[in-house]
Amino acid sequence: MYLKEIREVLNDEKKARPTLIQERTYDALKNGESIVGLAKTGTGKTLAYGLPILERAREIGGLAVILEPTSELAVQTKNVLLPYVKALGLKSIALVGAGNRNRQMEQLKKEKPSILIATPGRLFDFISAKKINYQDIKALVIDEADDILEFAKLDLLSALGQNLSSDAQIVLFGASESSITKNCETIFERSFFLIDVRSEQKLAVKHYFLQVSNEYKIQFLQRLTKLDKFKGLIFFSSNESQMRFARIVAHTKMRFAILNNEMDKTVQKNILTSFQKGKVNLLFVTDLIARGLDLSEVTYVVNFEIPDDANTYLHRSGRTGRMNNAGYVVNLGDDHDFRKLKKMIAPVEVKQVYFKGYQLVTEKPLQKAKDKKVVSMSETKKKGKKE
Repeated sequence: MYLKEIREVLNDEKKARPTLIQERTYDALKNGESIVGLAKTGTGKTLAYGLPILERAREIGGLAVILEPTSELAVQTKNVLLPYVKALGLKSIALVGAGNRNRQMEQLKKEKPSILIATPGRLFDFISAKKINYQDIKALVIDEADDILEFAKLDLLSALGQNLSSDAQIVLFGASESSITKNCETIFERSFFLIDVRSEQKLAVKHYFLQVSNEYKIQFLQRLTKLDKFKGLIFFSSNESQMRFARIVAHTKMRFAILNNEMDKTVQKNILTSFQKGKVNLLFVTDLIARGLDLSEVTYVVNFEIPDDANTYLHRSGRTGRMNNAGYVVNLGDDHDFRKLKKMIAPVEVKQVYFKGYQLVTEKPLQKAKDKKVVSMSETKKKGKKE
């Protein structure tokens, strides 16, 4: 499995042992089959589709296009695959809406890459401008297929697939089923193999629920950050709520940073570097910015605001427990939130937990712990004004 050049890079990156989705999809992808690959988040899907696609690109030539929903994810995918691209003597570029269009056109013309990692808007733009020819595309990978329709119209994706040559390979990868994966044969007018390993994958992620009213969420968050080996992402449903709570947390001693899609890319990069180096152990994030994150050693995902659908929850929880490392998802909310959550993500088990000092336990303490006075958000605001 894998060419010698690929195996050498895998050994260097300590990824020599293939994950389940990588093992199951390799032969079909290397043979040019069109497939739907479904696997849980954080189980090596990028290399699962990327490596055989790269090997095949060197073997048969032509262009392989990897479609990503966001610029951040496209750049991340390019960086993940780059050592393998170089090892095989290939070239790759990223075509993203956030980049300079003219510069990308010049790069495409000059480098004549074998691999394009693109966002939908920029790819369709270059095809319309006749900078990319349908018939040159030998493989089309739609990554994050369960999210792609938020960023690209179905009729455009359908037209893209149907305009490829009949022997071109179309690959869909995702963490959950969606309308595009369920109806792929109708949409793209060709046969697909389904390779679904989700039920066979056992991730070391535990899902917890902490019952707390909105007024005391900040105080609970402070206690969470003092848990052993805490390194966490705190999810908010919007930039507005993210910034509102960040202003409150600024009056505490928590080592946190804010990350959202409205920030300059350089600022984002610096924040991520600080997080990776441990200068901050808490990142306030939103769903949009988190789609492009692949951070190692995230031990906790905290849903400060519980999402409205299971797919969003799945993608949030996939930021921890990656590549079989231990991880915890902690949900903050009231009785109603707990009932909603259990129903939404069933059959995933969610355990209610409680604080016992600065530990989380599944048994409710018989008596109140003698901790410091609980400080509510309103009191924190007052304290901040005095200071």
